[in-house]
Amino acid sequence: MQMPQVYIIMKLQHYQTVTIIFFILFLFVLPDMGIAAEVPPDASLCDTLIATNAGESITKGDIIVRSSGLRNYYGVTGKRIRVGVIADGVESLGESQESDELPDVIVLDPGYGDEGTAMLEIIHDIAPDATLLFHTYGGNTTHFTEAVQALADAGCRVICDDLCFFSQPMFEDGEVAKNISRVIEENGLIYVTVAGNFAQNHYQGRFRPIQNAENGAILHDFGGTTGTIIPLTLPPMSTSLYTMQWDDPWDNPISDYDFNITVRETGESLLTDATVIEFIDHPFEHALILNDTDHPVNASLQIRTDNNTGNFGTIEIFIRGLSPDDVLADCFKDSTDSIFGHAAVTEVITVGSVSADEHDTISPDSSCGPVTIRYPNSTIRNKPDICAPTNVQISGAGQFPSTFPGTSAAVPHVAGVIAQVWSAFPDKDSKSIKKALFEGSTDLGASGWDSLFGYGLVNADRTYRILFNQEMPFFRI
Repeated sequence: MQMPQVYIIMKLQHYQTVTIIFFILFLFVLPDMGIAAEVPPDASLCDTLIATNAGESITKGDIIVRSSGLRNYYGVTGKRIRVGVIADGVESLGESQESDELPDVIVLDPGYGDEGTAMLEIIHDIAPDATLLFHTYGGNTTHFTEAVQALADAGCRVICDDLCFFSQPMFEDGEVAKNISRVIEENGLIYVTVAGNFAQNHYQGRFRPIQNAENGAILHDFGGTTGTIIPLTLPPMSTSLYTMQWDDPWDNPISDYDFNITVRETGESLLTDATVIEFIDHPFEHALILNDTDHPVNASLQIRTDNNTGNFGTIEIFIRGLSPDDVLADCFKDSTDSIFGHAAVTEVITVGSVSADEHDTISPDSSCGPVTIRYPNSTIRNKPDICAPTNVQISGAGQFPSTFPGTSAAVPHVAGVIAQVWSAFPDKDSKSIKKALFEGSTDLGASGWDSLFGYGLVNADRTYRILFNQEMPFFRI
C-alpha cells in the first residue's frame, strides 16, 4: 500500500494539528471535481457480426475521473500491474511511441488498425507505470477467446476490450460470456468491456401478430403511427446492417422470424440470398443492405413469421450503419435493454460513456440496461456498472481520429483507474477493488445504481480513499 503524502508529513513533522486539519479537509470537505465503427468496404457478411465501439494527448478524462491527483499527490502510478487490451490492432504503435505517447508495449498479436493504440494511450495517461500488453481480437470469437486466455496467462490483472459479438446470444450467456466468466474465476483478474453504442437504433418488444390481408403473412405490429412498417432512409453509398434475435433457447429455437426489407415505392425486395444469413439452428437472423447509388433510397422494414400457433416471444433488433434520423420510428429510439453478450456477464465491469464536456450527461448512443436473461433461468441483470468520458483527445496515430468517440474511449479510463488504485493496494483481491470502484463512483442520475449510468462516473480519488480507510481505520471520522 502506498501512503498519502499527508500521512508521511504527520509522521515526520511536529505540526500534527495543522496537518490533521488539512487531511480532514482534503478527504471529506473539498468538493469533487466534479456507433459502431463503419463497415469496411471489403467486409464480408460474416465480418459484420462483430462491432468495435469507437464510435496533446493527455486525455481530458484524466482530470474528469480524478486520476491525476493520485499520481501528483500520492505517487500512485500503476506500478507492478499488468493491463491487457484487446481491440482491432496497434499498427501505428511505433508512431505513438516516437511521439512519447506510449512506452514499450508487450504485443502478443498486433492485428490491424489502431483502436488498440488509442486505448493503450488512455491507460498509459492514467497509470503510466503499468505494464501494457496487447492482443488483437482476430476477427472472430475463436481468436477472441484465445486472446483473453493469452493475456490472462501473461499475468494481466486487468483486461479490457471494446468488442460486441452479434453472433452471440442476447437472451442467455453464450460461449464468449462463459469463457470470460471462467477466466475471471480462475485468475482473480478484473475484466472491463463496453456497454456498446447501440442505444438509438435498437428495438425490443413482444411479437404482436397482424395478418396481412393480401398474402396471408403474419407481420409484427410495432405500434405507434407506423404499424407493421418501419420507414428507413438509406443514404447514398451506404451499408446498413440488421440483426434480429428472439428469446427462444439458443440451441433449440421454436419459432422463426424473418426480415422483409423493400423499396417503399415499388415493394421490390432489397434482400437476396447473398445478403441474409439465416441461422437455422439459432434464433437469429442477420442482413446487409448496400445502397451503391448516388441518391437516397426510401425503404420499409417488416418482421414476418410463419408461426401461427399463437405462442409468440420477444424480438430484439439492432440497426447499424444508419443514423437515428434515418430510422423513422420512435420505437427504435429505446435504449432500454440494449446491452448484450459478454457485456451482460455479472462479473464483468460494463462501461457506459458520458460527455467529456458535460460529464453528468449520458452519451446519446451509450447502450443502457437492465439486461433481460431468459435461460437457464429468467432474470434481470443490472448493467451498465459504471461510466467514463468519451470524445477525448488522443494522439491520432495512424489514421485513427484524434478525438476518440464511443464507449471504446470510456473503457480504458476505467481500466487505467483500476490499475492505478490496485497498484497502491496490491494485496487486495479483485472483488474488493471492484466494490471500492463502484462505491467510490460519483453518483449520477437516480440515486444508487441506475440503468443509464450504473453506479456513476468512475472516481479514482474516492476509490483510493475507500481502500486507504480500510487499511488505516483510525483515520475514519
